[in-house]
Amino acid sequence: MAEPRHWLQWLRGLIKGGSMALLVLLAVLVLLAVDGLLLIPGLIIAYDLTAIAWQWQGFIPDPQVPPGPWMSMAVGLIATLTPAIIDGVVLHFLLRDKEQGTPKSFS
Repeated sequence: MAEPRHWLQWLRGLIKGGSMALLVLLAVLVLLAVDGLLLIPGLIIAYDLTAIAWQWQGFIPDPQVPPGPWMSMAVGLIATLTPAIIDGVVLHFLLRDKEQGTPKSFS
């Protein structure tokens, strides 16, 4: 029969791994929510760059006159690039800080 300490260590490892997986999922959900909120300023920037008149009719700005398919594609591309650029800049600064730590030995 296995020792109780072995099972206890196994259970602690399982709980620790499961909690880390849940923390990663929570972080991803928070970042997706932030990116979803960044789509609103992205749409405003896209409407202003493409000179489309827009209005507030709820939570998301809408164009006053629906644009054609190519203009809609341009607006969507600009609106989705806004959160992507912000995510890239944030990741750049987060990863840069980690690389400036103490150098590891190559032994």
